[in-house]
Amino acid sequence: MATHPKRTPRELMEAYLTEVVINGRLELIDELAQPDMVDEANQAFNGPPGRAGLVAHAKGFRRNISDLKVSIDQLVAGEDDVMARWSFTGRLVGPWLGSTPTGEEVSCTAFSFFRIRDGLIDHYRVWLHAMLDEPVVFDSANPVLARRKA
Repeated sequence: MATHPKRTPRELMEAYLTEVVINGRLELIDELAQPDMVDEANQAFNGPPGRAGLVAHAKGFRRNISDLKVSIDQLVAGEDDVMARWSFTGRLVGPWLGSTPTGEEVSCTAFSFFRIRDGLIDHYRVWLHAMLDEPVVFDSANPVLARRKA
């Protein structure tokens, strides 16, 4: 069994957002997440269970949003959980949150929540407000896409 660096909840979130989301280092998910972790957003879109689901989630996001620019706006960490408020802009080049690809710029503010077990991500929840062809709100705990007319 490979040993991985022990990270604080804050370091787990920073590694996920900077290395996985921004830099595309999907292989790091093996050292950041429990094999049986739950990714609520991935489940909402019928993705695979466990760690493979987080890989599919990140891979799909990076495939559908190009020219990605991410800003980590705030991190709040406890002993076994962490929340990040982050935002991004990019071009919608694939289907995402029920929108068809337009090639146009999109922007989003997201809140990501990790629950930590034994130093690894055990549960991932996300809430976001995206500016697509019309504003969209998504909460992985209640995965109904809410579209709001501009």
